[in-house]
Amino acid sequence: QLSMSTTLADEMTAADIEEITTSAKSYLDDGFVFGLEGSGIERPKAGAANVVLEGDTLETQSYQVAAVAATFLGHAAFASMAISQMMNLNDGNAALTSLESLAVIASGWFVADLGSGLLHFSVDNYGNGRTPIMGGLIAAFQGHHSAPWTITYRGFCNNVYKLCVPFGIPTMALISTLAGSEHPDVTLFFAMFCAMEILSQEFHKWSHMRKSEVPFWANWLQDTGLSIGRAPHAQHHRAPYAGNYCIVSGICNETLDKSGFFRRLEHIIYNINGVESNAWKIDPELRARTLRGEYRLEA
Repeated sequence: QLSMSTTLADEMTAADIEEITTSAKSYLDDGFVFGLEGSGIERPKAGAANVVLEGDTLETQSYQVAAVAATFLGHAAFASMAISQMMNLNDGNAALTSLESLAVIASGWFVADLGSGLLHFSVDNYGNGRTPIMGGLIAAFQGHHSAPWTITYRGFCNNVYKLCVPFGIPTMALISTLAGSEHPDVTLFFAMFCAMEILSQEFHKWSHMRKSEVPFWANWLQDTGLSIGRAPHAQHHRAPYAGNYCIVSGICNETLDKSGFFRRLEHIIYNINGVESNAWKIDPELRARTLRGEYRLEA
């Protein structure tokens, strides 16, 4: 048996060895694409969780709870301070301040949907697990396509804490400092915007769960269009994952997809640096249409 093994090893060519070596690809590798055939990520059976990020866990950790709690308390403090400053600028007119606050909060919610789409498009299509700062978030979003239901196993803090990095207290502190007390509406807008970007991942989770599995108010938010619904988000999970990126409410999805916004953005990025989106790599026909200037996303 030893002689036979040695003979087989001797007969292996350099190409054979290279093929074996390169077949075990990793989400950390350049050019790695979740969903691309031969990517090395096996799609598990429905219901089986699949954690792709090294060191990640589905169990909520104390540091995650601390990060999320501190972030939302901080955002609430920034929002309260901003409303107080607006009241002072309005000479104590509570009615006017309330109307202005509601208008700013609503605009923050609306723009956050657009922001979630831009973020989702970016992390789905560019970078990998080694990308500085955003690598963990990129791997989590791209790996989500291999087993979308995995997100439903996560508790609230475990699910949203990664987004506390780009949309957390340091970001709000900088914005509030730049806005100053003369522009509290800017601070209130971004407090709402950042909070919604963080919560978008929880809205996202609900869109992968049955009605019976979420609180009644989560179903109400979906039914009223305040958070992304199940059917609209399901359209995103059709390869090559080229549209329906917005996951706060999804209110911007139809306009963005019909206008070809993300295809134009892909084309611009490609013209600047030659980098192709992951959607292009999964669907060569999408790439060809985009390069021909056919940007509208087909239904």
